[in-house]
This record gives sequence, structure tokens and C-alpha cells, in this order.
Amino acid sequence: MLLDPRAIVFFCANALLLFLMLLVNSALAASPVYLLLLGPMVVLPALYLRHQSYFICTLFSGLWVDAALPVPFGLCTSGLLLCGAFVFMTRSRFRAEHNYHPILIAHGLNFFMIGLLSLAAGFPEWSSVAFWIQVATTSLASHGALLVVAPWFFNFERMLFMLFHLENEPEELPLL
Repeated sequence: MLLDPRAIVFFCANALLLFLMLLVNSALAASPVYLLLLGPMVVLPALYLRHQSYFICTLFSGLWVDAALPVPFGLCTSGLLLCGAFVFMTRSRFRAEHNYHPILIAHGLNFFMIGLLSLAAGFPEWSSVAFWIQVATTSLASHGALLVVAPWFFNFERMLFMLFHLENEPEELPLL
């Protein structure tokens, strides 16, 4: 089968997380703080799915993020694919059944995505102190929110597996 049904569940959960993030950011529009919660979108698809289903899910999630955020087109797609490829290649080292490892991975990937978006801002912005203050406040707010959102999001995805009677275990890795 080309596409695991769990990939559709992951994509829908990613779309919901993006919608909720944008909803919170619209409420925070009057303040200089906003959230960027892209790290959790890649973690469980990379840990649970085979490479074809993971790639399709992450590709469509990245395209959805690129369409929703004011970033150069393709930046979030390529960033999410890079993050997911790293997690996918090292997934034998992580336990996906509990939230401890996925939360740590989500924080690392979120930090990478904030750094990638900061680099994409361009050289003229890097010399501004206000830019780096904005990056620092965004990072602090995002990672503070991620402490609460990531466990909820991972448990929500697992609950959707049970609700739709899908397999709740990661794919077996082939022995080398």
C-alpha cells in the first residue's frame, strides 16, 4: 500500500495544530510575541510510518504550512522534510510509545525551524538588535507553549488512532 491510513490522520492533526497556532497568533497580534509550533508536526509521522507514507504526509503538511505562513514558498516544506529525514534516520534510538522522547525531539526541531526562518529573513535583518529580540521572544514563547502543546498533540494523535481503529504501534524497523 502506497499510503498508510495513519498518514491521513497525521496530516489532519497537523492541519488542526497549524490552525490553532494561527488562531492564537491572531489573538496575539497586538503584542510583539507570536508562536511557532512546527516541531511536533514531524515527530510522530517520522517515528511511526514507513518512508513513503512519512514523506507524503510531511510533504503535504509542509506545503500547507508554506501556504499559511508569510515565508518564502518551499522553505517550511524543505525544512520539515529535512527535520523528518533526520528523525526518520535515527528513529531506532527513540521510543515513540511514551511522550518523553517525542517532546525532546519536538523542541529540537522547533528550534531548528525558528533558526531556519531567522536565516531566511536575510542579511540586512541580522544586524538589527530588534530582530534578535523578536527571535528570542518568539523562541521563548514557542518553547514555553510547546511544553503544554506537545504532550497534548501527541496524545491527541494516538487517541485518533484508537478512535479510527488504526494500529497504535510504530512500524517495525528492518534488521540490518
